[in-house]
Amino acid sequence: MDGFQNTLDALEERGRYRSLNLPGGVDLTSNDYLGMASHPALRAAVIEALEAGLDIGAAGSRLLRGHTPSHAALERYAVNHFVCGGALYFATGFQANYALLTTLPSRHDVIVYDSLIHASARDGIQASSAKGVKFAHNDLDALEEALKRHRDQADNLWIVVESLYSMDGDMAPLDDLYALANKFDAWLIVDEAHATGIYGDLGKGLCFDLARQHGYERMITLHTCGKAIGVAGGLVCGSAAVIEMLVNTARPFIYSTAPMPLQALSVQKSLEILATDEGNARREKLLDLCKMAQELFGGAGTQIVPLILGEDAKAVAVAQRLQVAGYDIRAIRPPSVPEGAARLRLSLSSTLEAEVLRNVADMLKDVL
Repeated sequence: MDGFQNTLDALEERGRYRSLNLPGGVDLTSNDYLGMASHPALRAAVIEALEAGLDIGAAGSRLLRGHTPSHAALERYAVNHFVCGGALYFATGFQANYALLTTLPSRHDVIVYDSLIHASARDGIQASSAKGVKFAHNDLDALEEALKRHRDQADNLWIVVESLYSMDGDMAPLDDLYALANKFDAWLIVDEAHATGIYGDLGKGLCFDLARQHGYERMITLHTCGKAIGVAGGLVCGSAAVIEMLVNTARPFIYSTAPMPLQALSVQKSLEILATDEGNARREKLLDLCKMAQELFGGAGTQIVPLILGEDAKAVAVAQRLQVAGYDIRAIRPPSVPEGAARLRLSLSSTLEAEVLRNVADMLKDVL
């Protein structure tokens, strides 16, 4: 126990100690990009389902009676929505990424991954029997060199990226990535966590055009449901064979209790709303705020705006100052970001007013 306390003391001394803090003030930190987490229609759908007798829990894994009509309906809807051969719903996006990367690549395969991919993908690659090879962020030349170097050593090559990166807010060059996957006969796995609901036709993700053009024979996408969709869970979309492989061999899927039926029902309802004119209006307002934020703070012009301050303690102190002023923004420190790149991660939502961004910019003038 002394060792644990020493570790915690060292984290605090370096400005990296973390604690659980309840929300307070104007939301500038959550991933509820379209305000769907509090949507009255989702609340009404849940109440109606409960009053009609829908169970709270699934009471088992999907293969042992935990597979409910709500799960089946969501996956059917996702197949049509994302134009894929099959879809599988997991309790979290983390679980979905981990399942993908510990199940599909074999020990004779090589996974080539972007240096800034999410921790869930990193953990999956580390636990996989395949060899993992990192390439510099969004560096197509480095990726191609890695694919050339390993293609004769691998039964299969896997390229793993995000479509929109969670800490820098920049996008992946998806057309070029797909071209490289095609050139080297590789699989392309794209985590759409921060793009789903916002980008692409009716918010179907940045990969949607690729899916319409080429299908899912060499591509797999992951659509996290706890961000712009406003609920929880993760939908894996791919060919029918990929989904059947996960159902039959993915240990995180087979040995986990199924997500709550209410959760699946709420995800489907949110996707339905986001495919309407209301969804378009929410996206349009968010994208207008993104342009404004780029003018005020820089960044890539997406809903994720990194305000890089460098030192861990400085990021914590500035975040605390903003919190006292009524703005809920949190400091992001290593290992979530590289050493020396501690930052405030400004997260935009369609529920924000433009005046909030101007006020924050004024408060940060002496810092940025």
